[in-house]
Amino acid sequence: MPIRQQMSRAIEALNQRDFAALEALFDADAVLDMPDGQRVIGFDSIRDTLSAYLLRHDARFANGVAMADEAGLRGAYDGTIDGTDSAGTSGSGEGARFSLPCVLVFEGEDDHLTRLSLYLSSAL
Repeated sequence: MPIRQQMSRAIEALNQRDFAALEALFDADAVLDMPDGQRVIGFDSIRDTLSAYLLRHDARFANGVAMADEAGLRGAYDGTIDGTDSAGTSGSGEGARFSLPCVLVFEGEDDHLTRLSLYLSSAL
């Protein structure tokens, strides 16, 4: 499956909190890099980290454009992450809605994603 299609399915699965569909896209030993520098290895850890993060902020990815390299091994989703500031770290107060620029970088090999890196303009 082309990396653009894998990225699209991954974004859709994340927004729907469909971690079974997400697991089908990832290698069992995949790596996740979070904005705070945390790195987790293995899909079970990826699922736990992403589900806690997305649920804590009621976050969804939106307004994105997908790009891929010519070899089809790397791609990026440049968009926004929209959610609720549950910890009051945005400066607008706890419970305030936010929309931040974000980039998700995907790497794949043999029809499975092997790495996902999430970059935000501000830490949540």
